[in-house]
Amino acid sequence: MAKTAQNSFRTRPAHIAFMSIPAHGHVNPGLGLVTELVERGHRVTYATTDDFAAQIEEAGATPVRYTSTLPRPSAATQEWPEGEVAALTMFLDESMAVVPQLERAYAADRPDLIVYDIAAFPALVLAEKWQVPCIQLSPTHVYFEGIEETFGIEPSPESSAVHARYDEYFAQQGVAVTFQDMGKPRRGIVTIPRTFQYGERVSDSFDFVGPMLTDRAFQGAWQAPDSRPVLVISLGSAYNHQLEFYRKCLRAFADLDWHVVMSVGRSTDPAELGELPPNFEVRQWIPQLRVLSQASAFVTHAGMGGTMEGLSHGVPLIAVPQATDQFMNAARIEELNLGTRLDCETVTPEQLRAALKQVTTSDVVRLRLKEMRQEIQEAGGLRRAVKILESML
Repeated sequence: MAKTAQNSFRTRPAHIAFMSIPAHGHVNPGLGLVTELVERGHRVTYATTDDFAAQIEEAGATPVRYTSTLPRPSAATQEWPEGEVAALTMFLDESMAVVPQLERAYAADRPDLIVYDIAAFPALVLAEKWQVPCIQLSPTHVYFEGIEETFGIEPSPESSAVHARYDEYFAQQGVAVTFQDMGKPRRGIVTIPRTFQYGERVSDSFDFVGPMLTDRAFQGAWQAPDSRPVLVISLGSAYNHQLEFYRKCLRAFADLDWHVVMSVGRSTDPAELGELPPNFEVRQWIPQLRVLSQASAFVTHAGMGGTMEGLSHGVPLIAVPQATDQFMNAARIEELNLGTRLDCETVTPEQLRAALKQVTTSDVVRLRLKEMRQEIQEAGGLRRAVKILESML
């Protein structure tokens, strides 16, 4: 960005606090924004756990550490609940544990603005208590009118009870926040393109700036070994202990003239897969963004982070969702002709191979990927997000 363009909307230097949950899909999408704000002279702190302190320091922010009750991303096995009630209960317990920690940590250093992740509910409490402006940073779909009908969400005694627990907690904290406010922020930045969002009736309070990808040097380097096309296979950082699926991938792509990079997660030892085909590179963790920048296809669990990384590089997607919003993302990928969707449990090696041929030879998929990549580039990304934030100072 040119210096004159920066100065056109620069404000006084401010203390901006980021608050997220300790999960890769929630931290990574905002790291570029952290770096850009720091380079513009702002002081950025980031409430986080030890698992993400190094990445946050590299981005330029000062970590404000707390102890989380959520599954640790560094653990071999992560047990995230799948049902709505169980997930909401887990995040309420997290809020109760985190709010007092951050109140103490920020007692003598109140921020001028809070940028909070869609699941970082403690930020809503603290912004109200401190009377500072806040803005939601969502790495995924946001609320729209008709969401209940679209996804078949029906109220139940259990869901009503957990909603009431949230309202009771907010009241105990003395803040004017309700459960209904959580999905309807006064202002929100969304790091997906508008076309990928479900629903036509989305509040004007949301600005769809698209993915804000960064270099992520902390993840390491990677270079394709030769001129063969690269296939990436990754089921993300959770729900990824899928030995049988990985074995199907070995059988599906072993004799293709592709270089295959497969990430199996920390809960799986690559040795468990036995002898690997010569065209396979299998690791527990890969610098995914670097690899995708050189890829020709991506077998993904359809987490939003990986999906946006693939689309930003124009890579056709084969979605094999595992849990939660991944099923919505996979359906959207197929609906928008950005790739195809398969069932992880029942898929056969033959179907995997056929899907790879389909998404890499389809003129429709190629055109839609080109259009989506252009939309992402035109959405504004970092520059637009920074302008929005600075307008709130």
